Amino acid sequence: AKTAETIARPVALKTHLPFRVIPWSDEAKYVYVARNPKDCCVSYYHHLKGLPSYGFPGDFNQFFELFISGNIIAGDYFDHVMEWYEHRNDPNVLFMTYEEMKENPEAAILKMASFIDEEKYGKPLREDPGKLQNVLVYSSFKHMEKVFNKYIDGNNHISEEDWNDIDFPDDEKKVLVRLRSTPTNFVRKGIVGDWKNHFNQEQSKRLDEKLAERMKGTELLSLWKKYM
Repeated sequence: AKTAETIARPVALKTHLPFRVIPWSDEAKYVYVARNPKDCCVSYYHHLKGLPSYGFPGDFNQFFELFISGNIIAGDYFDHVMEWYEHRNDPNVLFMTYEEMKENPEAAILKMASFIDEEKYGKPLREDPGKLQNVLVYSSFKHMEKVFNKYIDGNNHISEEDWNDIDFPDDEKKVLVRLRSTPTNFVRKGIVGDWKNHFNQEQSKRLDEKLAERMKGTELLSLWKKYM
């Protein structure tokens, strides 16, 4: 939080905070990415299972019950999505889905670029295929996986003494030290539909019913229909 307050602007900040507690500014632009609940459940399970700082001890069936009841660290999935969905038409909010990003990365990049600043980012990318291709490559799952694993490898070679000498806020140091024992498969698959390898028929039906109940009347039901 301290770093976010003091870092020079403009800057991109990533957060998982729900809308009700997000630091709001009319001058900022917010890109919210929603993922279908089944894939989100699976991804979150592996995230908590794989990170030593969380160390979730249960199996997927146990995690599913926590997820569908909203008893997870980030709070209820449906509350989180719906809070941001209600602001999808705000001039400084862009509501997107993970699935549309995966299905058409180029269109998603141009959509975000135009939203952030058409003249500074959107127009240049449309007029220069080389720049757009670079963004596609460097934002790809394969490249980000490579960069993250390289970062973790470098992090693991820093001694405890050197960590103490690094001029970072204490909270950031704690996070970085925890990442020392992060497995290299932390960035896992990034695909759409992996839920089919984890959900049983009953779980799929229950989450379908929960989705229909909580997101009734929204376009999310139709957007995610073919993925669930």
